[in-house]
Amino acid sequence: MSNNPPVRIRAVSPPDKARNKLFTQAFARIAEAMGQGFYLEAIAIIESLISDRLEARLTNLLGENYSFKTLEKIVIKSGTTETDEKLRNLIENDLNKWKNMRNRALHEMAKIEEGIDISWEERMKALEPTAKDGLALLRKIDNRCKTFERRAQKDDGGAAA
Repeated sequence: MSNNPPVRIRAVSPPDKARNKLFTQAFARIAEAMGQGFYLEAIAIIESLISDRLEARLTNLLGENYSFKTLEKIVIKSGTTETDEKLRNLIENDLNKWKNMRNRALHEMAKIEEGIDISWEERMKALEPTAKDGLALLRKIDNRCKTFERRAQKDDGGAAA
């Protein structure tokens, strides 16, 4: 293994087949996981896709690689960098709220709060809204980011996020 930080590969035009295939499989796995009640898995994949979309956007805005960051770092950097008001509002409001729900889901599943007795099954079922909200948010962010990619391809006829 290399000690160098990983670098996100940029998509190119024509569409990047490997990325498209991976995204298609990721969305299919989210649907399968949610259908089977595996909400933790769905939430983790949703976060990965959201992070990828926003890292691509930040890389384009900054003119330098911005990849493999935590969701918290992505939210903070977007707050100081994002120029699109619609996307900035999605990040500052919806993503920030979802990020907190996601943190509870992934980091508090096996913790017991004093005075609260919730079974594993109840905890898992309670994750359904987090997964559903995350998927809806992912689609909004993905659609907004695709708008910028289409503009960039149109303007320069070349590489996208």
